Amino acid sequence: MGSAITVLKHTLTLKDSLAAHQLYFHLAWTTLERRPMIDRTTQDFLNDFLRRTAVREHAEVVAIAILQTHVHVLVRSGPQVDLSRLVQLMKGGSSHAANRLPENRLGLRWAREYSATTVSPKSLHRAVHYLETQEQHHPGEGVRR
Repeated sequence: MGSAITVLKHTLTLKDSLAAHQLYFHLAWTTLERRPMIDRTTQDFLNDFLRRTAVREHAEVVAIAILQTHVHVLVRSGPQVDLSRLVQLMKGGSSHAANRLPENRLGLRWAREYSATTVSPKSLHRAVHYLETQEQHHPGEGVRR
């Protein structure tokens, strides 16, 4: 089993440390009924789709963990980002698009709920580590390579 975690190395620059707004959110949601709907092809698709969606909505994916039954995304945004819209586009958009992929044999449906938790810049490294260790927190749920 390979790693299901992709981390964008985020190095704070002097400009970043002086920025008025450093808003970080840890987003997480599960597949419908927590069924294992994410395989390697879907994982690769989600990794790309979620990153592109964040950029379009003026946010940045700092780290992402995609397992068979759920997704964690750590995003950085400015104060103008509509978080509920971002999550709606990530969840609804990814499900809609993934289900149109001919390689997607499992289907992809998300549970209605999601979690959104703020992360302080000082705790960012702990949040990234938490995402990096998701396969240890959920043995057997890593995406098979």
